Amino acid sequence: MHRLPWKWAWLPLLLLIIAKLEQVGGKTYLDWARTDSQLTRLPFFGGGVGHLLRYLHPLSMSPPSERGKISELRSELDANYVSYRGAQLWKLNFNATRGSSMEEREEDDEAAEERQVLASPDAQFNEVVALFALTFVALIGSVLGQKLLLWRSVSVPEISGISGLPLALLTLNGSELYESTLEGLQWLSPMDLRRFDFLSPGSSYQINRRYRNGSQVQRYYGFQLWKVHETRLEQPELRAFWRHFGSEVWNINQDGIDILIERRNVADARKFMDKVGYSYNIMIDDIESAIDESYVEVPAVEHPLDSVRNNSLPWMEVPGSTMNWRRYHDQADIKQFLQTLLETYSENVELIQIGVTRNKRPLEVIRVSNGNPDNWAVFVDAGLQARDWLSPAALTYAISKLTYLWGRPKGKVKGEGQRQSRAEKAMRRIDWYFLPLANPDGYQYSRHTDRLWTKNRGYDSVSGCYGVNLDRNFDYGWDGTGSTSNPCKNLYRGAHSFSEPESRAVRSFLSGMREYLGAYVSLGGYGQTITYPWGDADYVTENQRDLKQTARRAVLALRRLNQAEYSSGTSYRQKLARPGNSADWVQDRIGPQLVFNMFLKDQGRYGYLLPPHYIVESGEEVFEFLRTIAQQLQ
Repeated sequence: MHRLPWKWAWLPLLLLIIAKLEQVGGKTYLDWARTDSQLTRLPFFGGGVGHLLRYLHPLSMSPPSERGKISELRSELDANYVSYRGAQLWKLNFNATRGSSMEEREEDDEAAEERQVLASPDAQFNEVVALFALTFVALIGSVLGQKLLLWRSVSVPEISGISGLPLALLTLNGSELYESTLEGLQWLSPMDLRRFDFLSPGSSYQINRRYRNGSQVQRYYGFQLWKVHETRLEQPELRAFWRHFGSEVWNINQDGIDILIERRNVADARKFMDKVGYSYNIMIDDIESAIDESYVEVPAVEHPLDSVRNNSLPWMEVPGSTMNWRRYHDQADIKQFLQTLLETYSENVELIQIGVTRNKRPLEVIRVSNGNPDNWAVFVDAGLQARDWLSPAALTYAISKLTYLWGRPKGKVKGEGQRQSRAEKAMRRIDWYFLPLANPDGYQYSRHTDRLWTKNRGYDSVSGCYGVNLDRNFDYGWDGTGSTSNPCKNLYRGAHSFSEPESRAVRSFLSGMREYLGAYVSLGGYGQTITYPWGDADYVTENQRDLKQTARRAVLALRRLNQAEYSSGTSYRQKLARPGNSADWVQDRIGPQLVFNMFLKDQGRYGYLLPPHYIVESGEEVFEFLRTIAQQLQ
C-alpha cells in the first residue's frame, strides 16, 4: 500500500476550501471572477482562486453537460468581453389611473420598503463604512489634538447590531465602493478625490470632464459678470462702458444692468467705474468655474425636495425615463422623457412633430388633453435661448407633475388642499400643448461646445458666422431697436423675419390654433418677472386689464408657494423690450385671451448659469403659474 507523500497532504484541504468558495453567497467561483472590479481579482476577494484554476486547466472546470460555458471561460480572458448571461428584458405596464386602494396601502408599503432598505447588504456596508469613518476621525483628532472638518456631511444611520463585515463587501465593485465612501464622506483629503478617474469613473466631475475636455470647447477663464446699479443704459457713461469693456449685456431688470466683462478688460473696467462713480457688484468672479457648476448633478442626499427622501414628489420618478431633475439633461434625455410619457399615459398624451431644425432635430410638441372639443388650448414653449437651460428643465418638471396628477383621484394627492383640487380640476379642462425645447440645435451646441451660446445653428455663407437669435426672428417689430443685422452678434435677428425653421414651425402650428387658443406662454431665463405685450413701446393692448389681473394673481400665488418675489408688467416697462419676440407676434396676429413671458430665476446672482439645485423649485413655480392661467380661462 502506497502512502500519500507528506508534501501533498495540503491538497485535500485546498480542495475543501475551493468547494466551500463555490457555494459562498450562492455563487460559483466563475461568478466571482466575472466581476469587472480589480478589487475582486485579489486573493481573499473571490477572484484569485478562480483565475488560478482557469489558467491551469480551463477545460476541466466544466462537466460535459456544461460545455457551452467553455466559450465564456475563454472570452473572460478578453478585457473587452461583455457577458449578458442571466439578463432579462421586462416590459412594465402602468395604468393611467390609480385606485384609492393604493393610497390606503401607501403607509404600509413605505414601512415595508424602509425595512427592506435597512436590511440590504448595501445598507449594512454603509453602516460599517460610517462606523469606520467616525472611529478613524475621532482617533486622528485625539492624536493631533485638533478638530477635523468634513467636506460633505451625510445622514449617518444608527449603528447597532453589527456582528461583522457583510458578505456584500466581497462582491463590491469599484463604483459601489466609491459611491459608499468617497462621494459620501470626502474626509481627510486636501483635494477633491473625484478628480481621479480610477476612484470615480461615474462621478459628476468626470461627466463634466467628458462634456468639456475637448479642444473645441469655448473657455471663459477670468470672465466676470457685473451688475451695475443703474437701469438707464442710454446714459453716455454706461454706453461707453459697455462699448469699451463689456462683452454683452445679459439682462436689464429692476436691480440694474448685468454685463459680461472679459478677462482682459477687468482691470480697466474697475478703473473706469472708479472714475465715473457708478456702484456695481461682481456677481460671478469667474465664469468658467460657474459653468462647471452648471454641469454637476445634485446628490440625492443633498436635494431638499427629493421624492426618494420624503416621498412628497412622486412625479419626480418617471419609470423608464432618465429624467431626475437633479441635473440639466441633454436633448436626447428630454426626447426620451416625452416618449415615456406617451407610453405611460397614452389615453391623455400625444406627441406632435411640428417641424425639424437645420440639423434635422425634431421639434416635438406634447399634448395633454381629455379630448373634449370645447376645451381652450394653451401653448407653452421654452428654451428659445440656447444658454437658457433652466426653462426646459422647469417645464419638463411641470409636465411630469401635470400628467401624474391628471389621472389621480380628485382630492387624493398628498398635501393638496381644496384650493389646489379646484385649480387642478380647471387644468383638466384645458388642452395643453408644450414645446419643451424650441431650439434643440443651439441647446446641444451650448452643452458640448459653448456654454454661453444663445442662437440656433443656422449658417450665414457671406460672413461665415452661425446662428440667429430666435427670440428676435418673429415678424412683429422685427427690425426694431434691440436687435442687430450683424450675423456674428448674439442679437442677430436673421436675414428676414421667420427666416429660421424653428420660428416658422411655431408660426404654422399656432396659426392653425387661432380659433381655440386661449393663452400663450413663453418661458425663459432670467429676470424673475412675468411680462406681457408690448415690448417695443409703451402701448396698451385691448386685453391689458385681463393680462394685468392674471399676472398679479400669479405673483401672489408664487409668493405663497415659496416666498418667490416676482414682478409683473409690460415688457417695455420691465426693461425687457425685445423686437421680434414671439409673445408680441402672438398678441398681434393670433390674438388669444392671455399672452405672457415668464422669466424664471434668478435676478442676477447666477444669471444663465443657475446651478441645478433650483430646478425643482422653478418647476413648481411654472406649474403654479400654469394653474393660475387655467383658472383665469374658465
